[in-house]
Amino acid sequence: MDVINGVTLKNMLLVAARNLDQQKDMVNALNVFPVPDGDTGTNMSLTLNAAVKELERAENGEIGRLTQLLARGSLMGARGNSGVILSQFFRGFSEGLSKVKHEARAEDIARAFVEASQTTYRAVMKPVEGTMLTVARVASEAAQQAAEEGADATGVIKAALFGAQESLADTPNILPVLKEAGVVDAGGQGLVCIFEGFWAGLTTSPEEMEELLAEQPTAPADTADLARLSQEVVVNKYCTEFIILGEGIDPELIRTELAPKGDSMIVVGDEQVTKVHIHTDYPGEVLQFCGELGNLTEIAIDNMMLQNQEFASHDENHRLNYSTDNVVGFPAVDSASEPKSVGIVAVVAGDGLAEIFRSLGVDHVVTGGQTMNPSTEDLVKAVNSVNAESVIILPNNKNVIFSAQQVKELVDKKVGVVSTRSAPQGISAMMYFVEDDTLEENLVAMEGSLSEVKTGEVTYAVRSTVAGDLQIEERDIIGLAEGKIAVVGASPDAVALDLVRTMVDEDSSVISIYYGEDHSAEEAEKLGNTLQNDYPDCEVEVYSGGQPLYYYIVSVE
Repeated sequence: MDVINGVTLKNMLLVAARNLDQQKDMVNALNVFPVPDGDTGTNMSLTLNAAVKELERAENGEIGRLTQLLARGSLMGARGNSGVILSQFFRGFSEGLSKVKHEARAEDIARAFVEASQTTYRAVMKPVEGTMLTVARVASEAAQQAAEEGADATGVIKAALFGAQESLADTPNILPVLKEAGVVDAGGQGLVCIFEGFWAGLTTSPEEMEELLAEQPTAPADTADLARLSQEVVVNKYCTEFIILGEGIDPELIRTELAPKGDSMIVVGDEQVTKVHIHTDYPGEVLQFCGELGNLTEIAIDNMMLQNQEFASHDENHRLNYSTDNVVGFPAVDSASEPKSVGIVAVVAGDGLAEIFRSLGVDHVVTGGQTMNPSTEDLVKAVNSVNAESVIILPNNKNVIFSAQQVKELVDKKVGVVSTRSAPQGISAMMYFVEDDTLEENLVAMEGSLSEVKTGEVTYAVRSTVAGDLQIEERDIIGLAEGKIAVVGASPDAVALDLVRTMVDEDSSVISIYYGEDHSAEEAEKLGNTLQNDYPDCEVEVYSGGQPLYYYIVSVE
């Protein structure tokens, strides 16, 4: 096939979406950590499905229009880190084909794959090799080489598939953590599923492909969600954001010049309008350089390490002491009906935890987190639903932070993101929220509170593995401290006790227990009693969290 038209491209995307959807559970089930909520496959599948659904709006078979819709659909439907990165892949792919109208030749397709890879790398401040980024890059290099050697359009796509497969198999040799766990990267596996769908879309009809996949059992494949391990701690203290207005702005030049000056950098836009976000210790130098490129507007500089004066004590109406007579949650409060200067959106899994966040003043709770990351569109709708000039998002999960950051570019309101990676961190942040303070003042105080709380989780292992010195068998109960496996045992309560022992130190004063939907209040009461006896100098509190899959979420402050 010398060229690919719009109908063929749409068919490729439909088959790719179907292929990934049928294999998403396999991708989810295997992870570096054997927790039951691996969701890389689900996130990538939902992201691609959202993009495919957007293609229904195409009134003709023009490739440029199709890829434009593909980019928009994947951006709005992006879920989790892997989904956001995939959306950037399709954004680059779209840009690579933007000038193609009806037929894409081999060189056009190769250029689209190269642009897709480059866009994913630009989207991540500190790219990690051995992940889906590497798989995309090697695939694009193979596609480009095939085009240069005279391959037709079909040959270029076949080369990209083979390159992706070879790169995926090599990921354990690049990342030691993968080799130790005996797995390959989950995001890369998902990307290979997409490339396999591309190839199948060229060689079979969608109906034949669906029938074929339904007949074939899903073969186990080793995968790992490196996005869970790659989040970086903020080091540079000034969150600096602004927009550059001008002519001939070069976003790539800006990225190159600003990279040595900070981290968490996002530079998006075009030659006329470019938005810059960077965490830096040198905001003056950043502004001086960018000010020479055009007019700066909507400048915001936040000192993330400066903390407001700590509350004298926690509000007793919001945090209830543990009682041996019953296990209670937070009292409900009415949402504010009048416009606010600053509103709050929180991502929460579990009815009990959702009620806790509402009682603390959260305006809109988005259901999701550990078992289902919300899409960028979900977060955009939540932000727009809040009757406030500015909105703070509490992701409460490290796999939601990336999606939350994207909301800033998609709404008219001013949006801030507090990098909460767990529900306890979100609750701690809400203790520092002051409605009458500005968005910037609240972001400083809330971000600064995160170091005051430690988070532990008790769940079960979905497969056998080794974690350091710990030998873990399938269905063992495991305890994670700050996301790392620290305890293995036979019962949730025994593991919870051992987990708390690893978390409590001489500075600890409050232990909070949130029990999940599959655990009883009576069992939680007994655990609370034991902890109160073991740590008489600490205040022990027990709440119904209602979270799925996790018997307990524990916080120590």
